[in-house]
Amino acid sequence: MPLLKKLGGLIVVLAILLSASFVFLKPSVLARESSKKPSVTEKIFKRGEVLYQKQCSVCHGALGAADGKAAYLLYPKPRDFIRDKFRLVSTKDMQAADEDLFQTIGRGMPGSAMPPWEHLTAEDRWALVYYVRYLSQMEPFKRSGELTNEVLTSGIPWELKKKMIDKKIDPQTLVVISREPPVTAERLENGRKLFAASCAGCHGIEGKGDGRQEMITNLGYPVRPRDLTAGIFKGSPDSADLYRRMIAGIPGSPMPSYTGIFTDDQIWDMIHFVQSLSNPGMEERVRLKRNRIKAQKIDAEIALNPLDPQWAAVKPVYIAVTPLWWRDDHIQGIEVKALHNKDQIAFDLQWSDPQKDDVVANVHSFSDGAALEFSKEKDPPFFGMGAAQQPVYLWHWKAGWENVGENRQDIETEYPNAAVDWYESQKNYVHGESFDAGGSKAQFHDPRYLTGWGAGNPLSDPTSQRTAEEGMASGLGTLTTQLPKSENVDARGVWDNGTWHVIFVRSLTSSDEGGLSFDAGGSASVAFAVWDGSHRDRNGQKMVSIWNELILER
Repeated sequence: MPLLKKLGGLIVVLAILLSASFVFLKPSVLARESSKKPSVTEKIFKRGEVLYQKQCSVCHGALGAADGKAAYLLYPKPRDFIRDKFRLVSTKDMQAADEDLFQTIGRGMPGSAMPPWEHLTAEDRWALVYYVRYLSQMEPFKRSGELTNEVLTSGIPWELKKKMIDKKIDPQTLVVISREPPVTAERLENGRKLFAASCAGCHGIEGKGDGRQEMITNLGYPVRPRDLTAGIFKGSPDSADLYRRMIAGIPGSPMPSYTGIFTDDQIWDMIHFVQSLSNPGMEERVRLKRNRIKAQKIDAEIALNPLDPQWAAVKPVYIAVTPLWWRDDHIQGIEVKALHNKDQIAFDLQWSDPQKDDVVANVHSFSDGAALEFSKEKDPPFFGMGAAQQPVYLWHWKAGWENVGENRQDIETEYPNAAVDWYESQKNYVHGESFDAGGSKAQFHDPRYLTGWGAGNPLSDPTSQRTAEEGMASGLGTLTTQLPKSENVDARGVWDNGTWHVIFVRSLTSSDEGGLSFDAGGSASVAFAVWDGSHRDRNGQKMVSIWNELILER
């Protein structure tokens, strides 16, 4: 009861704030974007197929069965198109209209790894809509007998493909947005009471998603209720989109439709109360988007110390990142600065992390980390590790790699009192003398007996002074680290009062044929990733951005 009274006491203030800044809750540029729907032609269909296979199949699968190479890394799981069940719909019978697919592709799905594709032209997004629709109708047309094995073997004719794409939506089922009433203290209070009675069981009395936790989707996957205070919605926080969610529900999820349960006025009161739980603009900060990063040209030597005054004078660009395996408590974004001179290019990455994790010698400890990914292609590949004919270049830093030389961590660092045995590979030991665990560190052994080090793996070299690695990838699972003689990226990280400051610096040119080189006045695509060791992030469990444009100042 005290909590409810406290919430009730805020209603008047919230009503004033909402009425004063309600413009922020009106539909965004993307929401229900007005774009002329092009005719379905074979040309635009083929364009959609190319885009889908290049940018979407790695998650959704080549045939849309949610079985792409990256699917195992993602939660929530990618949408399975062949089931023809979509989450965001604007119809009362849970069918997605083409416009629903268009908006979802453009805006992405906040709260998941599905990024926005608003940087594509409207025609390209419609091309993707048509191809996704085609994939979603394969099974229905097989069941109807129109798509036989014989047709599949010989090739589906265009006229049949066109028929599959042209899914009819009954206009009578479309959700009609009623007139939105004004926000008042009285109506917000009514919305709070309705929310407490009908929504708090799942979303929690404060809307933090801390109600009922054992929930599953229609496919049996576990799902948690949305934290409404975070301001991140599957559709958007805009009034019209929330109205559609309340009327149509979210098919395949525990979120029901409230059609016939509440009056229109009651639904609007609940919508306004839900909007009052988060500040306007919160979602905008975490929504992935394409940014432009300008590398400022300087005549001085670039400082490798992240706290050097040289970096304080550079204006940062905020880059939103999202976890591939969703969790509410995650790093939301990083601030990026870039410099270059006649010889080198450097990036300063800063992000908030309340806990420093730099232990790498313990099997149940994980290090904080960061990485940059580059593509020099005019039309870059999928931002997740490139593609077979379009490799990407990666720079990777781990907090644990900062502990070099005498500070290098080894298994003996974590377990100094462990019982150890003597091995003939140990070069610093005289047989018969006593020794302790600290004296048997890897650096004191003959590398021929430590296979990774002996084979030249730079990550296995206990004498290495490098704090970063450089590599290339041509798709998931293909990351190849460059050998020390080839890689020249260096990095320094400083954790200061809950913030990581990490500098990456490398020469503008590469000694390798086909390697990554930069030119003043030139450009490249760059993406970012960060790992939070305290949340056991490692490998593909991380937070990522999409491609951003990098411009080197002349």
